[in-house]
Amino acid sequence: MPDAKLADGHLAVAKRLSTTKRPTQSEIRRSISSSYYAVFHALARTCANSLVGKTPSKRPNKAWVEVYRGLSHGVCQKACAQANKVNFPDCIHDFADNFQQLQELRHKADYDPSMKFEKKDAETWFELAQLSITSLRSAGNVDKKAFATWVLISSSGARQARKPIVGN
Repeated sequence: MPDAKLADGHLAVAKRLSTTKRPTQSEIRRSISSSYYAVFHALARTCANSLVGKTPSKRPNKAWVEVYRGLSHGVCQKACAQANKVNFPDCIHDFADNFQQLQELRHKADYDPSMKFEKKDAETWFELAQLSITSLRSAGNVDKKAFATWVLISSSGARQARKPIVGN
């Protein structure tokens, strides 16, 4: 059975690491990374719930996991960067903007040894992740389904369908 609390678990780890009295660089970096992964897992769950179903007894779990795992970090980044061009509600736009920021900082925290982070950085990014998840969860079901489709489907046919039809 899929873990329903992954996003919240990553948030808890990020908070715990960011509130350590004197966190090490490794703890700060892990907190920043966990903040991003909390947002990523919240999006993955939203996609799977929106497209396959929330209730385990009423959905094919294999399909649910396939949608959950179908989320690609790079594709999500590109989709979120383009989300402001779509008529999504503000809560989705906020989530998409924050997703991009968190992913960019996660890359720096995970891969750039020359970066120096402060405890305040971890606290700030934890708070942003928490707000982002709240924003995503506040969206209506129709908007969640539309956004899930937006971030998951990146084929050339889907891109073509997103272009405005000329002459109508």
